[in-house]
Amino acid sequence: MNVTTAIVLAGIALLCGLATLAGWALDIPILHRFLPRAYPMWPVAAIGYIFVALGVLSDHTRRPSFAIAAYLAAMAVGVIGTLQPVLEPWIDLGQLVYADRVLALGLQHAGRPGVNAIVFLLMLPIAAFASRSKWRLLREVAPLVAIAPLALALASATGMMLSDNPASVNLSLRASVPGTIMALSLTAAILLGHWRVDAQRSSRIERSDPVAIKTVVAGAILLPALPATIELLLERGAHGEPITSHLVLGVFNILAIGLIAYWAVNRVGREQIARAELSLALDGATVVMTDARGRIIHWSLGCQQLYGWTEAEALGENLYMLLRAQCPNWNSSYALPDADGAQELIEQRKDGSQLHVIERLLRSATPTRGAIVVHSILDISERVSALRALRASEERLAQATAAHELGIFDWDVGGDHINWSPGTEQRLGLPLGSLSSFESWKQLIEPSDLESLRATVVEAVAERAERFSFRYRLTGCKGTERTLEGSARCFYNAAGDLIRVVGAALDITERDEHEAALRRREAQLRTVLETVPDAMIVLSGDGSILQFSAAAEELWGYRASEVVGRDFTMLIPADEVETDQEVLHRFVQTGEGLVGEVLVGTAQTADGRRFPAEMRAGAARSDGHLLITVFVRDLTERVATEQRLSELNNEIAHVSRQSAMSEMAADLAHELNQPLSATANFLAAARMLIERGEGGPRVTDLLRMGSEQTQRAGEIIRRLRAFVARGEVEMRVESVERTVRDAVELVLVGTGHFNLRVSFHLDPTARFILADRIQVQQVLVNLLRNAVQALKLVEPDDRQITITSEKLPDQMIAITVTDSGPGLPEHVLETLFSRFSTTKGGAGGMGIGLSISKRIIEGHGGMLSAENAPGGGASFRFTLPGIEEGEE
Repeated sequence: MNVTTAIVLAGIALLCGLATLAGWALDIPILHRFLPRAYPMWPVAAIGYIFVALGVLSDHTRRPSFAIAAYLAAMAVGVIGTLQPVLEPWIDLGQLVYADRVLALGLQHAGRPGVNAIVFLLMLPIAAFASRSKWRLLREVAPLVAIAPLALALASATGMMLSDNPASVNLSLRASVPGTIMALSLTAAILLGHWRVDAQRSSRIERSDPVAIKTVVAGAILLPALPATIELLLERGAHGEPITSHLVLGVFNILAIGLIAYWAVNRVGREQIARAELSLALDGATVVMTDARGRIIHWSLGCQQLYGWTEAEALGENLYMLLRAQCPNWNSSYALPDADGAQELIEQRKDGSQLHVIERLLRSATPTRGAIVVHSILDISERVSALRALRASEERLAQATAAHELGIFDWDVGGDHINWSPGTEQRLGLPLGSLSSFESWKQLIEPSDLESLRATVVEAVAERAERFSFRYRLTGCKGTERTLEGSARCFYNAAGDLIRVVGAALDITERDEHEAALRRREAQLRTVLETVPDAMIVLSGDGSILQFSAAAEELWGYRASEVVGRDFTMLIPADEVETDQEVLHRFVQTGEGLVGEVLVGTAQTADGRRFPAEMRAGAARSDGHLLITVFVRDLTERVATEQRLSELNNEIAHVSRQSAMSEMAADLAHELNQPLSATANFLAAARMLIERGEGGPRVTDLLRMGSEQTQRAGEIIRRLRAFVARGEVEMRVESVERTVRDAVELVLVGTGHFNLRVSFHLDPTARFILADRIQVQQVLVNLLRNAVQALKLVEPDDRQITITSEKLPDQMIAITVTDSGPGLPEHVLETLFSRFSTTKGGAGGMGIGLSISKRIIEGHGGMLSAENAPGGGASFRFTLPGIEEGEE
């Protein structure tokens, strides 16, 4: 509203100036006087007023450059008018425009601007400039500068209205009606513009400015003298009445001083209100003032509300002692010190609670108190709590992303920059910064995956989708190619262009590898299950059949569709149902008795045929459900085969013993010849003594020795018959020493000419074994005969056989037969106990002796092994169950 009014007033002044010039141009006196007997408005003064009006209009229509030019032109007219007495020899301002018509009026100083016009042309542009200034002092002085010519115009108008002859009113002032109207209009327009600008700044609390007050006071003294000075410069040669002139100047001075006094009082009142507002605002702030010793000298209302201590309680106390202030350590600090020396403190309220604050210090000094410190305190407790929660949240997020190997990214599409969560690139085996830009990231993606991902993004952008999922492979990673999977959130601008993408990527390389391995294992398992001859059945925890393989269909004669969903008891005979159900129930309850064991039972086919079956089971839990996989093998052929093999083994053992005896027959004849020849000799000697008539002890000794030799021959024959005879296995407690020595004596019959030496190292604590003595002796005979054959290859003096026994911790007794022969070749050791593998080379041999020996020892619950002895030769070791003496 003020702007419109100011424009209208400036327009009125402009029309008045143009009308005045038109009056001079057309020689119409009423247009440049407005009243018949009024003093005329000179053309030069009218031009100056027109420039001021144009400046005001340009100023209010926001054309500052044109406004400044117009104001400067108006001021130039005023300055030349002021200096006219000095410049008169060279230039007469009144003769420049319409000189003939101006001189025709016959007035003194015709055409020259008077005091009123000069004051207006100088003061109004200055007031306009000052009202727009950024300095408050100039803005506040602007109304005074504008009011001074206004007062002069009012005084001139008053003088003209009181005089009977307005044209004779103080000719030196040369006040005209058009000039007065234009002065009033332009002054009002400038003041309205100033008040509009000042209203925009009035909502701001301003501090007192002593310089402004001093300047205004000086202006109050000097300003009234300005028109008088101009008047003295212009009144030379004036023929007007001095009383009127002095009256006008007096009224001007009174108005100017009154206005200045009003401004000063108004200014003081405003400053008092400003101080009250500032005091209220400062008192509500948390501000503390302390002296040089740290004692509180001012405690604001804001401090009372923050800490709980009243002003009476706080004054005189040491600030930091009262608040128990302390600095936080480095890991609990949440605010960095500012450049102005602010610091974070942990302080305590009156109720004992703690708070975090930021304290800034302002040091100053006063004439009465000396050095003082102003403490400005900012409560950051809520910010600290928020930062703690944020830090904890960030730590949890970092831990979660690290634990799940999750990479969070933020792609600035316009800036082509990608921010990744810390550690992502390192976890992928990439150097730091490898994924920081779109170009570097694109270079690492598998080309086929890049095309697929680009198509996904293009489709999402085309549909303005908020999210999209992705999966791609990264090459160039340390160790192996990595596969990433995740989803992203899209952000668009107002035009619908993609500007940002935020998402999370998960390294699923291991998962893919596991899934691929699982698929391979599943395919392999299916192949195995399709080809394995054993039947497979999958049961639930309650015994229901879940799967029935093709081999199971062939074995039982049922189709899978006929048995799936039914109880497993349909596959076994009725008399074994209860037992098998108890085994299953016990396993479900305790986890024992099924998995890890080989169960032998009886199954029944669809046509009622019963067959022996061997079952092996495994168990697994999937989604809380127990799955039991049972592999079933038909033992019908195996049982028959084992029976045939058992009979065959007995036959082979018998044949082996007979073969051994046939080989020993020649040696046995030689061995038996010795005791029989000795017996014959002893009997012949006894007969000769009897025939001579001699008797007594000597004959008795000869008969006794003959009897002993006969018994020796009979013992050799008895042992041979016992070894060759075929009979049932009989497990009995046998003496280790007796068993070993009998076998040695049996083998060494007839080998005396080989110069063999046998040494025994028998453990006295390992005296008895639980075994079939004949079968154990068969093993010993086989090992000893192999040793005898091997020792034939070495020198007679080096032929040594050592037999040892020892007690083992697991109630077993180990018997070792070691020879000093050449040992066993490595290729023989690998297949030593296989059937038809012999240690006799080209010397002959069936190759079944050691295989039978191994089965005999394993049948006793022991083990038979062979190795080359460290000192040379072969060493055979077998174990048998031991018996304590008390148990015998």
